[in-house]
Amino acid sequence: MPHILPEILSLIQYKNDVECQSEENLRPDQCESCRQSKPWRHGNYLRKSGRNDGDAALNPILIQRYYCAACKKTMSVLPECIPPRRWYLWETQQTALLLFLLGNSARAVETQVKPSRHTIKRWVAWLIVQFRLHKDALCSHFPSLGLFTDPLSFWKHVFEKFPLSTAMRLCHVSGVAIP
Repeated sequence: MPHILPEILSLIQYKNDVECQSEENLRPDQCESCRQSKPWRHGNYLRKSGRNDGDAALNPILIQRYYCAACKKTMSVLPECIPPRRWYLWETQQTALLLFLLGNSARAVETQVKPSRHTIKRWVAWLIVQFRLHKDALCSHFPSLGLFTDPLSFWKHVFEKFPLSTAMRLCHVSGVAIP
């Protein structure tokens, strides 16, 4: 399970933080699995995260890994802008989802953002299937979101308040599995 660094909303911001800050600032306070104190650095790996033309120049991104001696598990430390198991950044996904929610067809959205219409349809289906879990997790942080009962109005309102990356980080913190 990854640890997600809050408020890092772009790859350039993450690269600057990795280069300028000490390793201690990026290290998690506790293990994500067993909640024991500070895991130790266990190397890193390179990840191609920027799929858009502007972000592609920043590739590859260095992702740090940490090891917990108590439970013997490793974890990655991802910035908020990178989803744990998806190719495209949360920002790209939010743009595609919002365009679709505003009434555009998947084919029309495909011409404006890079992912294929099949990928966009899969993201929309995932958002609708996981609606109850996401809503419960986000309502625990923002009770006013409970006023919205259908996925379309709920996500439109969420996107007006904060980015998809923040919503998914809050779901992750609440224990909801995110892609």
